[in-house]
Amino acid sequence: HETDVMRRVAVAEGVAPDAVLVDRDGLDTRATARNAARILREHGARNALVVSHGYHLQRVKAAFDGEDFAVRTVPARESRTLLAMPWFVARETAAWWAYWVRERLG
Repeated sequence: HETDVMRRVAVAEGVAPDAVLVDRDGLDTRATARNAARILREHGARNALVVSHGYHLQRVKAAFDGEDFAVRTVPARESRTLLAMPWFVARETAAWWAYWVRERLG
């Protein structure tokens, strides 16, 4: 599962294993923000750093804002050139606008 891989990477980079909180139900940006905000609040957190691809950070921030949870976003360092980057950016632009409209208009 993707979260198992991310947990292993975090621990390999020096994060204490018991400090890693995992959400296996975050199947999209909105669900991840909702679940993460709930999990973090349960552990007494009031804010967090959120790491994702640079092109995805605006929507991540908007999703957490929708959960009334303060985050700062950090772009992930790419380990290789993403050849499909133009597609990812175009898709994210459309997804951000769709997200914005849905949030504003219900």
